[in-house]
Amino acid sequence: MITYKQLSLADIFTDCQNKFDNDKYKFLSLLDETINLDEIVPVSFVSHFHAATCRPRRHLLYP
Repeated sequence: MITYKQLSLADIFTDCQNKFDNDKYKFLSLLDETINLDEIVPVSFVSHFHAATCRPRRHLLYP
């Protein structure tokens, strides 16, 4: 018989915190896989960011 374990928010937080503390690359890969920045950043912000300013950009919007 398969026993199931219900995850709690505390378990998820602890797992993320352990990955952050012990393996930063794995933590950042996990964030990259799960978070879609196109859903979070408004289109108006992106269009203003890419507007012509006659100056070169120092930083990318999505590094």
